[in-house]
Amino acid sequence: MEGFMTQKLPVLDLVRDAWMLAFKALRPSLFVMLALLVAGGVYTFAVGPGSALGDAAPAIAALVVFVVGIEFSLVTYRVMLGTRHGDRLRLVHANLSVYVAFLFVGVFIGFFLLTLPGILLKASGRTDLNADTPPDVVQQALVDMLPSAYGAILIVACVAGALALCYMAIRLLLIGAATISLRRTMVFRTWGWTKGHVISLSLAALATHLAPFAVAVLINWGLHGVWGQSGVGAFLSGFVGMLLLVPFLLAGHGLAVAALRRLQPEQDPTG
Repeated sequence: MEGFMTQKLPVLDLVRDAWMLAFKALRPSLFVMLALLVAGGVYTFAVGPGSALGDAAPAIAALVVFVVGIEFSLVTYRVMLGTRHGDRLRLVHANLSVYVAFLFVGVFIGFFLLTLPGILLKASGRTDLNADTPPDVVQQALVDMLPSAYGAILIVACVAGALALCYMAIRLLLIGAATISLRRTMVFRTWGWTKGHVISLSLAALATHLAPFAVAVLINWGLHGVWGQSGVGAFLSGFVGMLLLVPFLLAGHGLAVAALRRLQPEQDPTG
C-alpha cells in the first residue's frame, strides 16, 4: 500500500481549491477557450463531412486542437499559479511525452485485452469459432460467455487494465502545472511527488474529473442526433461537445495546481 497512501491529503480541501481555481481561471481564459471550442467544431467537421476534403483533413484538425489545447493549458496554469512565465515548448514536450507513455502502455494492455477473449472462448469450449466466423456470431458468443467464470476473468482483466491507466494518470497528474511553475519539462520527475497519495488524489479526481466528464458525456449523448448530418451540424456537435467539457478541463487543471502546492518539495530534488 506504500505506493497508494502514506500521509493523507485533505481530499475535500483539494476539491474545494480545485473548483475555486477553476472559477478564477474562467474569465481570463475565455478567449482561448472560445478558440478551443471552435477547434473542436472544426475537428468533428473534418472527421465527418469535411473528410471529403482529403485524408489529411482530420490530422490537420487534430493538430489544431492540440495546439490550441496547449495554449489553453498555458493560460489556465498561469492564472492559477499567479505567474506570467511558462514555456509553450516545454509544455508541448511534457504533453507529448505523456501521450507516448500512455500509448506505449496502452498498446500492451490493449493487445492483451484483444487476444484474451479469443483465448477464453476457446477455453470455454467454443471450438466452432475461427477466423472466418462472422463478427456478430463472435459478439454473441462473448455475450453468452460473460455470465460464466470465463466472463468474470475477462471483466476482471478489463477493469485491471483501466485501473492501471488511471493509476498512471494520477501519478502523472502534476506534470503540466509543475512544468509551468518550475520552467522545466516535468514528466516522470513528478512521479515520486505523488507516491503514497494515489487514493487521496483519486478521491479528489472523482469530483474534479469523473463527475464533470460523466455529466458532459450524458448531456452530449442526449443531444445525439439533434444536429443532423450537415456540415454545420457536425461543427455544432463538436463545438457544444467541447463546451460541455470546459468544467472538466478547468477543474482538472485546478486539481493539478492544488495538489502541486501541497506535494512539491521545498527543495526540488529533480533540479
